[in-house]
Amino acid sequence: MKTILPLALLLWAVLLPGPVQGQGLALGARAGSLGLGGEAAYGLSETLTVRGGFGVFPFEYDGEFEEEEYTVSLPTSIWSVGLDLYPGGGPIRLMGGFIGRSGDIEVESTFSGEREIGDTEYTSSGTLLGTLDQGSVAPFLGLGFGRHTGGGFGFFLDLGVAFTGEPDVTITPSGPIASEPGIQEALREEENTIQDEAGAYLEYWPILSLGIKVPVGG
Repeated sequence: MKTILPLALLLWAVLLPGPVQGQGLALGARAGSLGLGGEAAYGLSETLTVRGGFGVFPFEYDGEFEEEEYTVSLPTSIWSVGLDLYPGGGPIRLMGGFIGRSGDIEVESTFSGEREIGDTEYTSSGTLLGTLDQGSVAPFLGLGFGRHTGGGFGFFLDLGVAFTGEPDVTITPSGPIASEPGIQEALREEENTIQDEAGAYLEYWPILSLGIKVPVGG
């Protein structure tokens, strides 16, 4: 139901009867924290536009933190639907709506040798898979630059934040490390440390999206 409702609102707005329709349709492509993908916008008036999009993350990020190597996998896809309000009819707009995502953020670390987990030092090998489990739908607010309907080809920029809520952090071991004495207790300690130190930051999904648009009606 949480996923269907925002999409139903988008369809309702696009199919509004003639007296409140009439500012044109635009298609666009975007890249950023909402993935790589496209979107469509429909102007309900000079100051109000309904917009929806879909993006994917066809890549992983490999990095290092505290001398340990990690691979970060982002959600498989993200969709968004919402309204843009143009105060005074200019190019600056206020944004609000919902994002939904398929999958969670996963962080994988494969190691061999010494590894501190919780407050315990292990000499072993294996893989630790951390998952940030959050709700699949979240509201967002933001500020945008660039009109989507009318005016021909152009660029746009979206800045904002989605309120995803505090995640449940789980760490799953595999390989020899999974058989080490006390590993489950050490992993629970590690999970609690992450929640305490980073939980407040993980409640939000930043929105930074740059795109191009092409009006196809007007």
